Amino acid sequence: MNVKNIVSIIMLCMLPALVFSQFKQVVVEEIDNEGKVPGKTYRIYAEMTNIKDQVYVIFGDSVHKLEIKSTKPFYQSKEGGALAKNSNRKAILENKFLKYDSWITIGAEDNYENNVNVLSVDLEEFENKGGAIVVKKDGAWFCIPTDKQAWCMTTKKMLLMQLTTEGEITGTFSIMGKSADGTAYTTNDVTFQCGKKIKK
Repeated sequence: MNVKNIVSIIMLCMLPALVFSQFKQVVVEEIDNEGKVPGKTYRIYAEMTNIKDQVYVIFGDSVHKLEIKSTKPFYQSKEGGALAKNSNRKAILENKFLKYDSWITIGAEDNYENNVNVLSVDLEEFENKGGAIVVKKDGAWFCIPTDKQAWCMTTKKMLLMQLTTEGEITGTFSIMGKSADGTAYTTNDVTFQCGKKIKK
């Protein structure tokens, strides 16, 4: 599929939805990284209403920002990349540092059947310096609705990112997909936080 077709699909997804969202909430789960990398490792999920609900675009625009940031740098393994698909499944099993790399995705945690792509999202600061992901105009990471990874299965959770840091994380994004019956939805300005220190 060429770039023109991909852009066309995303633009269709950005049309206003006519129904309420099948997205319920963000779920943050801490992963035990056994102290092998600095800080704590979190996985961020979109919890959906039904099995076979879909998520296929995470986006921001001039009205609804996309921002993922931490008060300390995100941990980045030299062997990984900014996308989960940059991490080879076999290499993850063999590399204790790669396993807890920071990345973004939709549905898939490594390179296996992972077709996630990025449109107008600069990931250089995130990958090379552990900095924030920020979209101030129009940008997205996405997969195609027919991709296996776009479908929510038995857990009703869709993996969106893994983040490792010693800092406090805050995030804002908007989400698009389809309900199990095939009706499109959009939910804007979803927020989450993790790693916040409890003041004594």
